[in-house]
Amino acid sequence: MLSTLVGNGDTNVTLTETNTSPTKDNSIVQKRSVSCRTAPNIALIKYWGKRNDELIIPENSSYSITLSEDDLCTHTTISMSPEYKCDTFYYENVKQKEIPKRMQHLLDEIRRRTSKRKLDNDHFSYLNWSVEIHSHNTFPSSSGLASSASAYSSIAIGLSTLFEDTEDGTITPTCSYLARIGSGSAIRSLYGGFVQWYHKDPALSECMYPAEQWPELRIVILVFNSKTKPISSTDAMKRTTQTSSLYKERLKTIDEKIEQLNLAIKKRDFENFSNIVMRDSNQFHAVCMDTYPPVMYLNDQSKHFIQLVHEYNNASKITKVAYTFDAGPNPFCFILQQHLDEFLDLIKYFYPAQTQHRFHDQIKTMKLNRIPTMCAETVNNIDNIIKNIKQPIQSGKLEQVILTKIGTGPKIVVQKTDDTLATSSL
Repeated sequence: MLSTLVGNGDTNVTLTETNTSPTKDNSIVQKRSVSCRTAPNIALIKYWGKRNDELIIPENSSYSITLSEDDLCTHTTISMSPEYKCDTFYYENVKQKEIPKRMQHLLDEIRRRTSKRKLDNDHFSYLNWSVEIHSHNTFPSSSGLASSASAYSSIAIGLSTLFEDTEDGTITPTCSYLARIGSGSAIRSLYGGFVQWYHKDPALSECMYPAEQWPELRIVILVFNSKTKPISSTDAMKRTTQTSSLYKERLKTIDEKIEQLNLAIKKRDFENFSNIVMRDSNQFHAVCMDTYPPVMYLNDQSKHFIQLVHEYNNASKITKVAYTFDAGPNPFCFILQQHLDEFLDLIKYFYPAQTQHRFHDQIKTMKLNRIPTMCAETVNNIDNIIKNIKQPIQSGKLEQVILTKIGTGPKIVVQKTDDTLATSSL
């Protein structure tokens, strides 16, 4: 067995090669497999609308932050073998009746692009092999938490690694293309840190700043509703581009906002960062409301939380927390480490769990430097702030609190095996 660890700063790859004895009939059953973990990204400046639906070329550039793959991720294992009878897909360990159309498109495209490639020193082409894809999320899907971005970036990296032999973790043009045609925003999850996706051809993404640029920045995700959103982003943005009069006005502001956001991140200017991010989120959902019929992703808890954040910042005399909402009701909050404990106490006060639960039972444990009082059963140090906030308490409305930080990018384990066939599992 040979194992090596290589990387390019954004992606780490562990390569394992195993050779074992033949089967009883002296034949060797080959299998190639790769396992990949990628995290969702949260758009700070939203992408909404396509210039080309088939190639998923966006109408506007967008800017995102990749979350920590140690905390939230899609874990995908892709195996290929001549012993597989057909392409199959397992989601959450359940075999699906058929390959989703977008996933099949990725398989067709990678096979087309690599149709002339063959395994070195071998007499057959692995392009004739069928694949088996297993996918598992560590967070709710289709609820506005960007699960499609992590899912399709993971599949794109896995397929390009297997078919193109990119063992050094390089994000190739093919990998970028596959991610984009799978789910537009997936192209931003190919990198860690702060990422820009350009709307001009060839519509690639780029890491603008690594995760280390802002190490004290924390992300708190409040899950008010983990159910599937009422309308998909694909259908909603098509309706928006056809009916919203505000949509084109928003497009005119994007490039300037991205330039300002880049500068705020460079300077670690939380005040301006927050202002830009919250305004873009509000504008995005205003455009959704201007769509006809309107697209309503925000619910009553979302609106309550928006008001709570502004009253909290005003009572604090400084901006301590910023929010953004993707296509869903669940806010993504940005806050510096020094204010995290106080903010969680605020959330605990205004969104108390039902009586049979304690607040810390709602918190998903993450690999952060935890603050000792974070899970305390009493609210500390914010009495003076709370008395200046007029929002009502919303008991039992909060399903989960997820704490995370900026992620460093995808993680891949590549395995090339000459062994008796065994089905991949997560």
